[in-house]
Amino acid sequence: MAIFAQLDVNNLVTDLIVVADAEAVNEQSGINFCQSFCGGGDFVQTFQDASKRRKYASVGDYYDYATDAFYRGDITQNNTTPSRYINLPNNTSYCITFRSASSTFTGLIATTYFGKENGNNQSVVNLIGVPITSTPVGTPYAIIRDPVDRFVSSYALQTGGVPCWLPVDQFIAWLVQQDKTKLNPHFMPQVNLVGIPAPSNIVYFDFAKDLTLMAVALGLPTPLPSVNVTDTTKKPTLTADQIATLQNFYADDVALYKQVSAS
Repeated sequence: MAIFAQLDVNNLVTDLIVVADAEAVNEQSGINFCQSFCGGGDFVQTFQDASKRRKYASVGDYYDYATDAFYRGDITQNNTTPSRYINLPNNTSYCITFRSASSTFTGLIATTYFGKENGNNQSVVNLIGVPITSTPVGTPYAIIRDPVDRFVSSYALQTGGVPCWLPVDQFIAWLVQQDKTKLNPHFMPQVNLVGIPAPSNIVYFDFAKDLTLMAVALGLPTPLPSVNVTDTTKKPTLTADQIATLQNFYADDVALYKQVSAS
C-alpha cells in the first residue's frame, strides 16, 4: 500500500489517502488514482518510515515544493517555559541551551543520573521523564555559543514549529519580527533560556572550547560523545548583512558570548 497526502491551496495537508499497490506502481500512478477518486486536487506521496520528504505527513502539515519535504504546519510561537534547568544530585544544575551541545548533555544526564538506557537522541527525546524546572538549585551551569553560529546550526536542523522551509533570508526576516520571549527554544536568545535576570551564581562555559570542563563540573563521564551533529550540507552561508541583522537581533547574546569567550 502507498499513502498520499492531499494538499489544499496553501499546501497544507488536509487528508491522507491509502492506495493499493496495484494502483500505485509509482508515485505518479498513485497521484492519478487519487485525483480520479477525489475529483482532482494536489497529492504528494508520504512515507510512514520518514525515509523521504523529511517526515511522515500529518493533517495540518505544510508541504514545501522547493525542498520537497513536509514540515509541521503550526508555527505559533508560544513557548511558556523559556528557562529550563535540570537539578542534579551533586548540587549542580544544568541549563538547557538548545543547539549548544544540548543533545550530548541531556543524554549523559539522563543516563548518568536518571537511569535511562539510551541517551544518544535529540534533547526532546532525552528529556522524556527527566524533571525540569525554571529554578536552579545549587550551582547552575550553562553553555553559551556564538549566536550567529548557533542560528546557522538551528536553521540547518530544520526543527519543527518554525517555518524552516523558507530560504534563509526570508527566515531571518520572519525571525526578527517574533517575540523573543516566546520563540521556539532553538532560536530563542540564550539569555532568555538562562533567565532574565540570570541566576546570580551561574557559571558559564564557552561552547567552542569548554565542553569537557562543563561535563566535569556536572559530574558527567568523558570523553564526550558527538550527538545530533549538524549536517554541514544544510548549513547556509550568510551574507554580511544577514550576519549584522542576526547580531542585532541577538545583541544580548553577542554581549554575553563576548564576555564568556574572553574568560
